[in-house]
Amino acid sequence: MNDIQQTPSVSRPRWDGSRVLFDIEHDGRLVACAISRGALQDMSAHRCFKAADLLKSFGEARTRIEEIAIAKFRADGEGVSGVINIWADDVDDETPEVSAPSGN
Repeated sequence: MNDIQQTPSVSRPRWDGSRVLFDIEHDGRLVACAISRGALQDMSAHRCFKAADLLKSFGEARTRIEEIAIAKFRADGEGVSGVINIWADDVDDETPEVSAPSGN
């Protein structure tokens, strides 16, 4: 269920001082998104604080970030207005490939 090929980023990511802003297109709709510094750092193998380093980390994890954004968009439904924000907790929630499955 990977719709990322159908939902490419349509803007260049940009740092606003506290998060990286980017847009994606989903089902013909432009969706404004943002990922916090903390979420980026959690996804990265290293801590980064300069805007250029954060944008580089965004580029390296872009596919995963877009997958998280689409999942949040879908979970919130068509009534989404404003920016889809990705926080560190969202990144923690999106690590099933790392965690062992529970014994159900």
